Amino acid sequence: MTSILKLFISSLLLSLFLISSVMAQDCDYYKKKYNCPVDKRFKIHLSFDDGVGSVTPQVLDTLKREHIPATFFILGNKVDCQQYRQRCSHGRNKNNCQSLQLCLQRRQTLKRIKQEGHLIGSHSYQHLHHSQLSPAELQSNIQRSKQILQPFFTTEPAPFRLPYGDGWFNQKDKPQVMEALKQNGFTHIGWEMSGFDWDKKNQHGTKILDNVMTQMCSGRNGTVLLHDGVFENEHEGRIFTAKHLAEWIPVMRCVADFVPLNYYHKELKPR
Repeated sequence: MTSILKLFISSLLLSLFLISSVMAQDCDYYKKKYNCPVDKRFKIHLSFDDGVGSVTPQVLDTLKREHIPATFFILGNKVDCQQYRQRCSHGRNKNNCQSLQLCLQRRQTLKRIKQEGHLIGSHSYQHLHHSQLSPAELQSNIQRSKQILQPFFTTEPAPFRLPYGDGWFNQKDKPQVMEALKQNGFTHIGWEMSGFDWDKKNQHGTKILDNVMTQMCSGRNGTVLLHDGVFENEHEGRIFTAKHLAEWIPVMRCVADFVPLNYYHKELKPR
């Protein structure tokens, strides 16, 4: 081994040591900042609601780079391209045809989510308060989403997350919602932690990360709720979340390991 090669290897090892030392120091800082338990690690799963959004590919890029499995709860109306196709063919408004092209792009992203090993769940067809729907409307929203998303499900039963958590939080008083999900072959997936990234008041600095870390270090394991889409908008995505996710993950890793959804929901069997 030449002296130059030895010097290169020594420099590389030193660099790796310094990097690991800096990371350890950073983790010590974050553990102290969020009052994390000493020598305890958590198990968490990342989930994303209200997509597919324009920023979903950026989220997927981050997850792929970090080797993290996630679950995406999809709004059926965002990938129901037939509605856009009909508007485009029957109208002269160019915006309708543009919406069709954007819908087809979202379906391609949906295929990518599945191809890269993430789970796809239903977020119903429309983002409604399901406990307030009539029995017929309740069944229609659940069934329409299942029809559209069926080719992309990879587990049996398929996962479902109710918009607003309505019908899950209040299932004791509104049992018909969870019963309808069961009748249609879904299992509901809630969440143990939320970044509250839908709230514009949190879309600055490290507030979203702070929300997750504070909940986690108070002793919670389980599913983290984030968003890649905006339910009020057909195409828009949660830009702030997508932009900063890569910064948040190393901090979470100081105290947590990322696990697949069936780590907690073993009833989800591969199809």
